[in-house]
Amino acid sequence: MKHDGILALLGLLAVSVKCSALYRPVSYVTGLQKDPLQLLNDTVLKLSSDGITPAIVVLDYGRDVEGYATFQVSQRSGDTSAFEMTYSESHALLDSDMGDGPLPLAAAMDTNRVNRYNITDKKSYTNRLIQGGLRYQKLNLSSAGEIFLSSIGLEPSVSRTPLTELPGSFNCSDPVLTRIWHAGARTLQLSEVPAHSVPDFWILTSEGALVDSLAPQPYYSIWSPSLTSYELQFSVTPISQGFGFTVLSDTLSNGIYIFVNIANASISAHAGSSELGTTLASGKLPASITLNSWHKVKSTVNLSHVSISINNLIILDFSQTASFYGSFSVGASLGHAAIFTNLSLSVDGQQRYSSTLKDKAALQDFLLGTNPLPVSVDGSRRDRIAYAGDLDMSSSTAFASTNGLEFINGSIELLGSYQLTPGFFVPNAKIQQFPRTTDVPANITGLIDYSFSLVSAMAKFYEQTGDSVFLARWAPKAARMLDWAHSQTLPNGLLNITDPSMGGDWDYYDPTLSGVVSKFNIVYAYSLKQWLPHLSQAGLNGTVYRQRLQSLQRAINDHLWSDKLQAYYQSATYQDFFSQEANALAILSDTTSSSVSGSNNRTAALLSTMARELSVLKGALAFSNASVASGWAQKISPYASGYHLKAAFHAHDGIQAKRLLHSLWGPISDPAHANYTGCIWETMNMDGTPGLGSSTSLCHAWGAGPTADLSRYVLGIQPVTPGFKEWKVAPQTLDLSWAAGDYPTPRGPISVDWFFDCSGRFQIAVRGPTGTKGTVFLPSPLNGTFEVQDGKTFRYRQ
Repeated sequence: MKHDGILALLGLLAVSVKCSALYRPVSYVTGLQKDPLQLLNDTVLKLSSDGITPAIVVLDYGRDVEGYATFQVSQRSGDTSAFEMTYSESHALLDSDMGDGPLPLAAAMDTNRVNRYNITDKKSYTNRLIQGGLRYQKLNLSSAGEIFLSSIGLEPSVSRTPLTELPGSFNCSDPVLTRIWHAGARTLQLSEVPAHSVPDFWILTSEGALVDSLAPQPYYSIWSPSLTSYELQFSVTPISQGFGFTVLSDTLSNGIYIFVNIANASISAHAGSSELGTTLASGKLPASITLNSWHKVKSTVNLSHVSISINNLIILDFSQTASFYGSFSVGASLGHAAIFTNLSLSVDGQQRYSSTLKDKAALQDFLLGTNPLPVSVDGSRRDRIAYAGDLDMSSSTAFASTNGLEFINGSIELLGSYQLTPGFFVPNAKIQQFPRTTDVPANITGLIDYSFSLVSAMAKFYEQTGDSVFLARWAPKAARMLDWAHSQTLPNGLLNITDPSMGGDWDYYDPTLSGVVSKFNIVYAYSLKQWLPHLSQAGLNGTVYRQRLQSLQRAINDHLWSDKLQAYYQSATYQDFFSQEANALAILSDTTSSSVSGSNNRTAALLSTMARELSVLKGALAFSNASVASGWAQKISPYASGYHLKAAFHAHDGIQAKRLLHSLWGPISDPAHANYTGCIWETMNMDGTPGLGSSTSLCHAWGAGPTADLSRYVLGIQPVTPGFKEWKVAPQTLDLSWAAGDYPTPRGPISVDWFFDCSGRFQIAVRGPTGTKGTVFLPSPLNGTFEVQDGKTFRYRQ
């Protein structure tokens, strides 16, 4: 059986592209010269190889971009069957066999960072799937031929509105702070995925699902992640080299990958999602298993034992300890392609799932279709998934820059619909999932603090928009989460997380926490604080929740404060070190204030402790140094530091705010930095390098908090009532000579322009939307407040 017609669909579609809509590289380097050359609109690149030495061109887009890779072949000769494009956020990883991939976590982009082409015609080529965030693109012709390429670029999959034309804006006399604001805005822009913009992951044909060079994506249902024993069957016709499938897979595709390599007559099992993982077992394939023929595959799974048969012949039988429960899927390693059909799953002899894999229902079953909602994802490259923990941070940045209300609302709609029976939420969701209409019938979740962050994001969305329909929908759900937390408090008033499986956090590489943990208690207090102004408007008893907050804050101060550390310790188990994020949230929730702590205001002392114990040359550590002895990594987190920065501004500590901005976000937003992407990173090592190796996201929304803070505190623009019906401007000047910008609100932008003249006298101009009332507070050491009415421009000169 031949599939020549289908082969033409593998990996790309031939289409016409409007060059004016493309992201275009700004420069390129060939193997013949070291210095970058400018890539002009009419530049034609020639790649000529003798089949021994490959022809290589490296393209540089200058900053992160994303979309559908496209190019025009204007001439070709000889053998052009081995043309390859590799993608990476960093230049250092371009020479890796897989670029900065693979990225198997979700089907919201190509799971490989390498695309291979057999160039046979002079025409335009455009990839079928999205490549997430990348700065560099390597072109490689290794066969003995010659090609001429033009119109190379990426067709954008997200908004490409210039940063200077965004609804929000910020500029100031310090170019470092200005570029930090823009880097955060760019990060959010690349993380905002419009509804229905993600293409189908598989190609559906009359024979079944055509899968080419794509990591398996697990079947999703409420029960599938907990499967331990089952029988998986399907039919497959391999088209190119072989095929693969996973069993015992978690929701992020990590399980037992079965690699069937017909090209070299082998089969092997690997921990993870591809043949790159640790080999667990291997064997030989019989000569009867060939390309372009149908084969019946059966996998029997029983906890640690896995058996594989093809055409009723047992090919591989092994025991393993890498994974004991999880779902299943089919896929194909890089360069492999196959058609799958008639897939079924049986548990204890009863069929639980079956599909021909020929219609759209199969795409939804495996979360491989388009995204029904606009969403804000974790990162442009990794992870293109909606995470509840990110929203409290990323929502504020979106409000100040892109004004991406629909993306924040869509993420809340998606994640908030996955509320479990007790009241907490799932920590993440793939963007292809549809919102639920009923509770998830389960009693355990992971990353419990992410549920609090989601609840806080809900409160911030209402504060920003004043949307009464939104409030009526989500306040009761937020209250259920807060009520659950109250039900888990001990007689001493502290929240107690008894199940360790719920106690993970964003620092997945560190030990899991359970019991009485400062972070979980303080983020609970922070969520209560965010919601208190709005609960009575939603018809809830605000007094009850205010009393709960006060009781919780007293318990935190009585039991979690360490006089020795001069900080709130990590947990009842780990009392010799502290968390940056937890202590920052204590300041932001006013738990440190004298009215709550029952002693002198602890805010200044705590900030002093954080500066002394956490500061390093490249930023601030996420945990104090003593944590190393208990197994914590020494990392710099732009996410945790984002709360540290907010706490410094909240306490009017301009010295610490400036130090954080310049030491952490300043270098990574510097175009001269070796790993510059124009965006904010996920995690850093102590020396300022990407903190998770090749997997580090260099465009991660959770790190973009300073964009919101520069607008909220340096411009000083903040809501007083939901929806900015009333607002205030209270700038903190940070020793700047001037700052100016706009903040979008539902009623129109609020514009602020302040500066110190040559004599050091302060001047400010403020304009608000029609139908609103504002109050301008002069910065320290000046005193004075002034009202701004109904869209008029207020001016003050010292």
